[in-house]
Amino acid sequence: MFRLVGVLTLLMMLSAVPAHAHGAPTDPASRAYLCSPGQSSASSSPCRKAIQAGLPSKEWDNIRLPNVAGRDAARVPDGKLCSAGIAKYAGLDLPSAEWPATTLKSTAFTYRATIPHQGSFRFYVTKDGYTPTRALRWTDLEQFLTVPTPPLVNGAYEFKVQLPQRTGRHLIYTVWQNTDTPDTYYSCTDIEIAAAPATTAPATTALATSASTPRPVPVASSAEQPPSNATRFGMSAVVAALGGLAVLGGIMLWRKRIL
Repeated sequence: MFRLVGVLTLLMMLSAVPAHAHGAPTDPASRAYLCSPGQSSASSSPCRKAIQAGLPSKEWDNIRLPNVAGRDAARVPDGKLCSAGIAKYAGLDLPSAEWPATTLKSTAFTYRATIPHQGSFRFYVTKDGYTPTRALRWTDLEQFLTVPTPPLVNGAYEFKVQLPQRTGRHLIYTVWQNTDTPDTYYSCTDIEIAAAPATTAPATTALATSASTPRPVPVASSAEQPPSNATRFGMSAVVAALGGLAVLGGIMLWRKRIL
């Protein structure tokens, strides 16, 4: 009896402990996700070095710190933002231009929640002048979006984002602060932003419009049209016939006077 009561008490205590949330960006994908088993990018040089340094590649969704409570810069030191200062994830902080980068093709971001929980998201992007060959610092980042308690859709949180004007190689830093657990999650995502297409000069546009617009062709009226060859021939024949009749008539009048 006492054993049964002890087992039930232990189960109640375990059930009262909150489950830890887990998650990370998958589109565009975080460094940890791209280094996880099954990803072709896991064979990249930075991923191999991070794994050799102790990266638990199967735990790509578990870069978290407890009891941060929004004091991110105080808890996560410069140069260790991608690992959140956690020793086993230190390989993710490796400065390198060879980190696999996702070329952005849309404004849709996906954050996969392997264990979903309530919380808010903060998104940062590196400022102009960023280089992946230098350790990441908080001063390198500009916050551009905060989303409180987004809905879970098919096991993921989805966002429509509008980045500040950027081109070339940059990094997205994502902070997920739980509200129903004491944990905050951190992720680094390498991206490539294509330059905006150049606009066509107004003069070129006007020229193209002018060349592509058909111009009306003037049509002469019937009164202004020159006579055809057949008409000219008929008129000449009539004039010749009239002239012949006039000559014949004149001859006949001349003979009658003589007679």
